[in-house]
Amino acid sequence: MEIRINKLLLDNAIERVSKAVSPTPFLPAQKGILIEAEDNIITFIGTNGELSIKHVIEISQDAVIEMPGKALIDLNILRNIVKKLDGDLSIQTDNKTMTISTAYDRFVINLYNLYDYPETEFTVYGDTLEINWNEFKQMIRNVIFASTSNDTNTVLSCVNISSTNNVLKLIATDRYRFAQELKNIENTNDFNISINAKNLKDLSGFEYDGIVKFYISRHKFAFEIDNTLIQSTVLDQPYQDVSKVIPTSYAYTLTISKRELNNLLNKASVIVAESYNKIKLYIKDNLLTISSTKEEIANAEITTSNFHYTDVELKLALNSKFLKEAVSVFDDELTLNITKDKLRIVVLSNSNPNSLQLFTSQKGF
Repeated sequence: MEIRINKLLLDNAIERVSKAVSPTPFLPAQKGILIEAEDNIITFIGTNGELSIKHVIEISQDAVIEMPGKALIDLNILRNIVKKLDGDLSIQTDNKTMTISTAYDRFVINLYNLYDYPETEFTVYGDTLEINWNEFKQMIRNVIFASTSNDTNTVLSCVNISSTNNVLKLIATDRYRFAQELKNIENTNDFNISINAKNLKDLSGFEYDGIVKFYISRHKFAFEIDNTLIQSTVLDQPYQDVSKVIPTSYAYTLTISKRELNNLLNKASVIVAESYNKIKLYIKDNLLTISSTKEEIANAEITTSNFHYTDVELKLALNSKFLKEAVSVFDDELTLNITKDKLRIVVLSNSNPNSLQLFTSQKGF
């Protein structure tokens, strides 16, 4: 293979497909990206076996194919070299190496064996959904933190995406909290799929301003943005109906502004370690106090009177990280609805009426 390509085009292609490349893949060859030049198109492919990305560059004065061919090259080495160069780059390969050169520089890199790289099918099919890309990304951000990072539980490490009766719903849960985001859509196709949260985060990293068409099937979730086709495998296990965790009634309600609550949390969290982020929320005599402790080192008590509570007294032990992430999806005034047993707290706000954030209290007040 022999091509001549502008550094900026190449750098953009590498960055796009790199989102699908794992630094520690099951197959060593998946640390590389596949570059193929033929039929007036230069194609770049990256995959981790679940998330796959293909970026296409059509030939022009900035991208010329001198000799067709393909090569599998280590992503990090190629990326680091390209970032140090400028202008047009000449890339030549033989069976074992790739040579990257400019008028003043020359690098030679060993190639991976092409036969070790898995075949990836990039055809799109299935039900379709059209939605504004930035709105969809915001929906993902508003639920994804509630999924578990524990790889041993495949289902709970996913975000569930479904469409029923012209309502798009995203949900995630790790058993201790539950996040839900709804959006009314013009879509006659009903579907229910689950995608690994990490893959969903990676594929949502693309910048684009406009409407995107998604292709959804039992096997994969795919879409195209600016000559880049992105697809993720879909979990082949059913996502359990967890909607029953949402309480039908509440016994207590705490109303407070997001700014006020965040101010309390930020101060109390100064001494809280990431491995132990329990805080205590206490209401008595019209004062709300959030306290935190770092054993044998420090403790903090932060108090405010700027709130409204429907009862006289409240004692809750909470995970500060859960509370912070729950309120992050809202603005302005927040309503914390608390069940009679004080085990479940649901955060709502008129600033985002389509979002619901639920988390459980902890023992040991």
